[in-house]
Amino acid sequence: MKLPIGIMPETTTASEDFKKNIQTGKRYVDKTLILVPLLRMSHETTFFLRPRRFGKTLALSMIKYFVEDTGDKRLNEENRSLFSGMKIMDAGEYYTDKMTSYPVIQLTMQTVKGDKYRDAYDSLRDVIKDLYQEKKYLLKKKTLDDIDKNFFIRILEDVDSNGKRATLSDYKRSLKKLSEFLRKTYGKRAVILIDEYDVPLENAYRKGFYEKMTSVVGPLLQNALKTNSDNLQFAVVTGCLRIAKEGIYTGLNNPEINTCFTRGENDLFGFTEAEVKNLLEESGFSDRFDEFEEWYDGYVFDLSKIYNPWSVIKHIEDLCRNPASEPMPHWAGTSENAIIREMAEYSDESTKEKIDKVMRGEEIEFSLCDNIVYDELYSNPDNVFNVLVSTGYLTATAFNGLNVTAKIPNKEVHKIFADKIQEWFRSTLGTFDIKGLYRALENGDAEQTEEMLTNEFLSAMSYYDSQEAFYHGILLTLMQLNNDFLCVSNRESGTGRFDILCKQKARRDLAIILEVKVSAEDKDMLRDAKKGAGQIKSKNYVSDIKREGYKEILCYGVAFCNKKCRIVQK
Repeated sequence: MKLPIGIMPETTTASEDFKKNIQTGKRYVDKTLILVPLLRMSHETTFFLRPRRFGKTLALSMIKYFVEDTGDKRLNEENRSLFSGMKIMDAGEYYTDKMTSYPVIQLTMQTVKGDKYRDAYDSLRDVIKDLYQEKKYLLKKKTLDDIDKNFFIRILEDVDSNGKRATLSDYKRSLKKLSEFLRKTYGKRAVILIDEYDVPLENAYRKGFYEKMTSVVGPLLQNALKTNSDNLQFAVVTGCLRIAKEGIYTGLNNPEINTCFTRGENDLFGFTEAEVKNLLEESGFSDRFDEFEEWYDGYVFDLSKIYNPWSVIKHIEDLCRNPASEPMPHWAGTSENAIIREMAEYSDESTKEKIDKVMRGEEIEFSLCDNIVYDELYSNPDNVFNVLVSTGYLTATAFNGLNVTAKIPNKEVHKIFADKIQEWFRSTLGTFDIKGLYRALENGDAEQTEEMLTNEFLSAMSYYDSQEAFYHGILLTLMQLNNDFLCVSNRESGTGRFDILCKQKARRDLAIILEVKVSAEDKDMLRDAKKGAGQIKSKNYVSDIKREGYKEILCYGVAFCNKKCRIVQK
């Protein structure tokens, strides 16, 4: 089976290289019409701001292979052939005439990170050095004079032929100077492609050297994009956030800022429903469409309904390996989740109330703020929600130009929210009397157990939602605090799967089985707790633990409703 791939896994060499994907027979979801507005050149610089893993890097790679004049006729022709049968080839001669026509500078800021400023700065220097190494052939051209060549060598080798060392100022001018060298050599202005421009700034903000890093990244981009019309044909910059303070946008020549709020058909990044259905049909998994919709759909970019492309592809890959595979949150490990934990830790009551609502599947409203200042992220609660929309944790369901209505888009993101909040929650449990809770359960004291869970545990929680998995997760987290017991969940026993089993490690005296239910109203809690306790008996969950030789097995049904609970022993 030919695996349908639009964005390749990061672990492979050809992960996000358009040419390698096409040449190795990978399925490409055709997004080539992104070239149309770029090649019209009505905007010198275009920013595409979308969540991580929504196809931005692959898009830049595709743009490069379409427009780049490599200086080699055979290679140019090979690159032109990559686009055979694609949508851009039917857009008209105006666009096809621009194939392989410009020198290209392409770099990614994805790796410009570090725990300290020096580490991050050195990683930026490495990115620029690699770029100059790629263009080292320019040194052999007669178009560069001695001053140009010495600048080039300083960037490449840290010191030039006169013994002059590369300075911070040199690195700030390095992109602009490279575009100048290309224009002198090719007689054409360069196309500049910059991927994940905001990663160095986000990293610096979280690591505590934001001002230092912005003083480097800001001028680097400003020099290349603002005061460079003689050498710049057009530029495309990708990232997640529109960052205001660094002045990157100010003074640009009529820039296009394309975000998830941009009006009209907005399907340049991510997969449409039709594209997902086509991928599933080609893969032989059309019957699994509903689970893709439930887990990975839900993004609304103005008029376009969009699926998370990374997660769609990863789940298709899982199904190709094992058709019984269940959906899972593939996106969780690819994006910066720190903001969710920070919200749980630092947010005011108003923000917490809104998080409670989205965790319960409800919509929230807030004011649009499309210029983010990291230093002021938590000074206005609306800033946080704008960041959550830009980074893909929320999706805008309505937008009137001033105010946004948003919600969690799908099951995948809901699970990421719940997991991160539970992670934060786990770190706050140090003072809870977990031994006392176990004593109450061991003594069969349902009333004391209810009191401890309600008054000391649930009442202190900043967040909750109405899904059973959430309460299951936090109760399991709590029970695991007792190191004398091994706690496991969702294991097969009898004729079903129990929710939580806690069994003594050192000796086989005591085991506790907990079955979790969520009640719609307070009045239903006792009934649901009894139902949970009855389920333990009816499905014989105790069978396996009995065979292990445990002397006493206590069985409890636990019903939750908001921040209350009821316990029933069977």
